Amino acid sequence: MVAHTGAAPPWARVRKYRSMDLSFAFFADSAVVPPDGKLYVLGGGFSALSMASLPGRAGFAVVAGFRFSAADVGQAHQVELRLTDAQGKLVLAPVTLQFQAAGARLVPGQEISISTVTVLQPMFGEPGVYSVEFWAGGIRIGSVNLNVEERQAPAPVPADRPN
Repeated sequence: MVAHTGAAPPWARVRKYRSMDLSFAFFADSAVVPPDGKLYVLGGGFSALSMASLPGRAGFAVVAGFRFSAADVGQAHQVELRLTDAQGKLVLAPVTLQFQAAGARLVPGQEISISTVTVLQPMFGEPGVYSVEFWAGGIRIGSVNLNVEERQAPAPVPADRPN
């Protein structure tokens, strides 16, 4: 039997709130964030790419949303986006996202969100699980996985067809 010390159990502890969090991340065929800050996405939400042959190049957008606290309004932020293979090796050079949570001062407890779109065109060498990781201040704040596979050629049609 474990003695109760009055401390909250590990599953009940609340994670300390960082000043910036990754709200969401996904892949899309195309996406844009115009000056009004709204996010427009075409063909979004996939987690697998079926390539005609490997090695092969593919183009897609990485869509991400970042959430800031009231204390962050007006401050500049940097996030590094890294595309890695199953062994954790970089597939492309890291991309640095720089943005600022702007707008009116918020009261404590209010949040502001910023959406970003990063277009990538990596060369995939082999099938497997690839990961887009988001890093801020040397800390990994989130990731999203992409399964890359090579399409199998269709079975040949028999020479003597019944029609």
